[in-house]
Amino acid sequence: MRMNASVCAGAVAAVLSVVAAAPAQQPKVTNAQVSVRNGADLQEEIAAVKTPTWIGYSVPLQHALRTNYDDSVTYLEGNPRHDEIVSEPKAGDSAARGNVLLRADGGAIQKVRIEETDREIDGGGLPFVWLTDVRPGDSVKTIAAAIDAGVASSAHMPLESGLLVIALENAPEALPALRGFTVAKYPLNVREKAAFWLANERGREGFDTVSALLKSDKDDAFRAKLVFDLTLVKGGGKKPATDELLDLAKNDAAPKVRSQAQFWLAQMVVRKFEGGLQDSRIAHSLVDSAQNDPNAAMRKSAVFALSRLPAEQAVPELIQVASTSKDAATRREAIFWLGQSKDPKALEYLEKVVKE
Repeated sequence: MRMNASVCAGAVAAVLSVVAAAPAQQPKVTNAQVSVRNGADLQEEIAAVKTPTWIGYSVPLQHALRTNYDDSVTYLEGNPRHDEIVSEPKAGDSAARGNVLLRADGGAIQKVRIEETDREIDGGGLPFVWLTDVRPGDSVKTIAAAIDAGVASSAHMPLESGLLVIALENAPEALPALRGFTVAKYPLNVREKAAFWLANERGREGFDTVSALLKSDKDDAFRAKLVFDLTLVKGGGKKPATDELLDLAKNDAAPKVRSQAQFWLAQMVVRKFEGGLQDSRIAHSLVDSAQNDPNAAMRKSAVFALSRLPAEQAVPELIQVASTSKDAATRREAIFWLGQSKDPKALEYLEKVVKE
């Protein structure tokens, strides 16, 4: 049967209108009762949920998200969770986006997840609502409010994954939201995780926040945790973070903070975090602390940190400390770690010491 031109034109227009109405970035969802709605008011959508329901939407990210899954399907219910692998931008990457997935029940968020946009989703038999036009700022505020509600009620809250999503989102509201969770009114575990994601995902701005906390916070246990976070800083914050660690290792008033800084400086060398010039600065700083710090515990900590360096650096520096330190306990500590190294040059030095 032949169709006339007007009928054909109408059919094409109808198809095009359906395509145009299809929500952008909508993933393939199976094993779920799927509906699609406009998400202009995300919090209202969540408040309306009375029974377990998954809500999904797409947001812009700071950089590409890649996972270590063995298959192409994300199971929302009843399957072990795999950790995300977050990577920095690569040449040729398109604009980064991710799919945020919220499990809601009784008007509250129970779980938060983020997935690559091309992954198929198995909804586990629950209703699944895909929202279009969710504003990134609303996403940040909604997830932050869910974390706050969990803290206030001491109930289960999507802390780790919620902070991760906030840290990844390319939205101006993300940075102040993360900073807000580092203030002293929050429990230590909330503050620690917020600082971790600030350092890990927010570059120089994240470093500036962690650095300010290290200088001003009154809780030395929290400050000691922040030292590790400095080793996670990427981009333009890398060198300032290394400089900060060197300063902490030498000058901080809290021995625990100084000891942590010494240890993580050594680990940065092992990971070739900064390379060449920074490696020599780190080793020099540790030797200086081992030789000259007025605190005996700090001298011992510095010698231990030296022993964690790659053997080609650790052995000469330990030999120097063992040979020249004015403190007998420090010399013994350096000799002990030389013996643990099993390095031929270390053994040669120890044989010489025994003979003398």
